Amino acid sequence: MKFIHQKAFSVIELLVVIAVVSIVAAIGLPAISNFGVAENNENDKAIIRSQINYVRQLAIENGNAYRIKIINNAINNSSQLEVYRDESLNRFNKQFHKTSVPPCSQFSEINNEGFLISDLTKQAEHYAITKCDSLSGACNAVTNSNNYFCILPDGSGAENTRAQIQSSKNAGSKILFLHFYETGFFNLGQRIQ
Repeated sequence: MKFIHQKAFSVIELLVVIAVVSIVAAIGLPAISNFGVAENNENDKAIIRSQINYVRQLAIENGNAYRIKIINNAINNSSQLEVYRDESLNRFNKQFHKTSVPPCSQFSEINNEGFLISDLTKQAEHYAITKCDSLSGACNAVTNSNNYFCILPDGSGAENTRAQIQSSKNAGSKILFLHFYETGFFNLGQRIQ
């Protein structure tokens, strides 16, 4: 009768393997759980920048005033950036739009919002954007109907203003600020004096 010798792992070898796997998992899981956070944050920043720049380009090319209206979804902390074009008799009148209260509040169409260009709507999937009623201090939100940014026919802004951006957990759960200037320039981060 022949005995077949089978190789097996000892208890010590199994414990060493389990310990190594546990260490690798402890180091790797936080990295995996944060995977995509920075990308989500940068993607939404890029959407905001490209939307503003594109609408400024449209305003300069055709001479109309435009609005980028922010529609926030509080449930998933996201926002839509809708584009409206003024088609009223004052659509080319920069001074008219600057002096209306609030600026650019007298567009054409229903509720003075202007003509919605629905195919230009963009989605910031991880950002809720709220326009503030002041340039500094705590951000007291404007009404939903005034949660927009105006770009005048020459590409400039109708007012100096700022907005608070609250990112979702999937984009780092941070608060940052978007600043608009009458020159048409805008930036994310600290206000430029």
